[in-house]
Amino acid sequence: MKSSIENECARLWIENGILYFTYKENVVIRLEEVIRIVADRLKLQQGKPFPILCNTIGIKTMEKDARLYFATEGSKLTIAVALISDNPLSQILTNMYVVGGLPSAPTKIVANEKEGLEFLSGFTSPKST
Repeated sequence: MKSSIENECARLWIENGILYFTYKENVVIRLEEVIRIVADRLKLQQGKPFPILCNTIGIKTMEKDARLYFATEGSKLTIAVALISDNPLSQILTNMYVVGGLPSAPTKIVANEKEGLEFLSGFTSPKST
């Protein structure tokens, strides 16, 4: 079963124990968008932690307070995060998040989905009992 949520900024879905997160094209992320994105993600997760594969390529810019919120409140129920970044602008924004925000979950910047899934394979969702 594939659950999903879509908002103004991103599409989120869970598949094979991984939470996939893809930003829409040319999106500007401010604090109010991050609060909505995190709330949608937590709703989708229904209290269960997941490794996250996040495609950041569509982000045009992200404000500092938004990055800080992601690194703190946005890390809840996160086992590990692979951030897909395949162009210089996306890499700069992603690096600013990782270095400046100090996310609490293990986080790696990757070039593509395959590399991200390889990184996340070392982290699994706890099984429901």
